[in-house]
Amino acid sequence: MKVFFYIDSMQLGGANRVMANLANHFSEYDNEVTLLNDIAPDPQKPEYQVSVDVRRVYLDSQMNGNESRIQKSIIRIRNLRNLIKTEKPDIVVSFMGPPNIRMLLASVGLKTRKIVSVRNDPYKEYGSGIHKTISRMIFRLADGCVFQTEDAARYFPRAVQKKSKVIFNPVNEKFYHQELLPEEKTVVMVGRLQPQKNTQLAIRAFAQVASDHPDYSLVLYGDGELKQSLQNLTQELGISEQVVFAGQVSNVEEKLASAAIYLLSSDFEGMPNALMEAMAVGVPCISTDCPCGGPRTLIQNEKQGILVPVGDCKKMSLALNKLMGDPELRNAMRNGGRNGTQFFRPEVIYDQWERFIFQSAN
Repeated sequence: MKVFFYIDSMQLGGANRVMANLANHFSEYDNEVTLLNDIAPDPQKPEYQVSVDVRRVYLDSQMNGNESRIQKSIIRIRNLRNLIKTEKPDIVVSFMGPPNIRMLLASVGLKTRKIVSVRNDPYKEYGSGIHKTISRMIFRLADGCVFQTEDAARYFPRAVQKKSKVIFNPVNEKFYHQELLPEEKTVVMVGRLQPQKNTQLAIRAFAQVASDHPDYSLVLYGDGELKQSLQNLTQELGISEQVVFAGQVSNVEEKLASAAIYLLSSDFEGMPNALMEAMAVGVPCISTDCPCGGPRTLIQNEKQGILVPVGDCKKMSLALNKLMGDPELRNAMRNGGRNGTQFFRPEVIYDQWERFIFQSAN
């Protein structure tokens, strides 16, 4: 098959990683794969690696940088439509809000089959009111839709849901093969330091129990625009000695393997990769029960982890205190969490994608 994959960039992010993995996987099986991005790689920003067998095309290559946001979108739609008309791929698969809308508009009237994938809370990606109405209308142009949760699918009309499938993210096998290491008194978070992740909530919740558990530390793996303000917050709360800003690491599975607790404090997520990876390693988890239902789908409360309301500092601190003070409960969750993660192993997820894409192409 001739397959186009389209996302804005390959810079680090959960959806970008899944698309890189899909493009690499399909190229391994004699498919002709082209990866379309809006922007070319920035040497100053890390991005996910793509196989040399995957062709790369950048829709912004003819822009001079002075275009307005609307002009950029129009040019991208035009360039994408010209590529589809000229090269006639069997199918185009797009990820994320703006690329999904652009791809569906670019392919109006063309025979190429179209699959869109919603990778986050649709109320954040597509909005409400008139924005929701327009998005729901445009999504009717798709031949297939991939969602990460049933809650996300319910945002769209029945006509879209009928041609959709829920497919989780694949978790790299290295997380399944990672043996649990002797437990260290660490609460670990992995992710970008940006508003969606609400790391401030995690720091404030940890601060409420830090004096009762002076042997514990909160370790943040990741970077982002909020790093300085979060460091300032730890100073204000008097817990800077117990909070470690560890930056980005390549061996995150090893860091998880010795953690006592994994913590997710997001206000919203699609299907949170980092939470899935922690569960695959076997780390007891605490997560906000955030839209669009990913953590609730993954965690059986009190068996594989603990769910707390979004933004609820008190409930999060109580959950932290409970797990910190109960090693038997942590051990039970280590076993329960890992046992429930087999359905997002890579071979299972790629098989679901293959079946859905081939089905949509015929």
